[in-house]
Amino acid sequence: MSVEIPSFEDALKMAEKKLTRSMDGKCVITVHHGLDDELKKVIMEIDHKKFREELQYDDAEIDERSNTKGFLLLLLSLDGRPVGFDYGYDDEEPGAFFSDSSATLIERKGVGSTLFALEIIHCYWLGYRTSKLATEERDEHGRPLMEIWGKFGFTVADESPGTGIEMRLALTPEAVERVYRRYIASER
Repeated sequence: MSVEIPSFEDALKMAEKKLTRSMDGKCVITVHHGLDDELKKVIMEIDHKKFREELQYDDAEIDERSNTKGFLLLLLSLDGRPVGFDYGYDDEEPGAFFSDSSATLIERKGVGSTLFALEIIHCYWLGYRTSKLATEERDEHGRPLMEIWGKFGFTVADESPGTGIEMRLALTPEAVERVYRRYIASER
């Protein structure tokens, strides 16, 4: 059985169609490799609405991340209003992409998982070998974050009281196709 992974551009179009159906409004996903003041303001507004204070990034932290090599921001707008984002950048480990932050103002409609799946596809086509993230076991609402990331295929690589739980996904064709089929091509 051959592995079929669409181009990033085709996956992005499919993701927009899926989210438009799911949210009964026009969804547009834009791709950015840097931040201007307006984009930074949008990211910080969503970040500060969704994360508890100790997890929120300040202006300098957002600037530092957006100036890191390989920075990628996927921003979802619903009917012209920004409602979710996902971003990451090159990790210190060669061939690895660090998925830093993802947040959405709309829950239970597939926004976060769709944006994250797009990030994985983007990384695959750019030649990254691994996607990494740091997480907690559960968020402030009790959601099992390790389990959520595990559904994407991520496994625990390291646990440290200071940095949290590091999870990794090898960006093999089979793993990326599985993520695409589950989070972008499926009707749910």
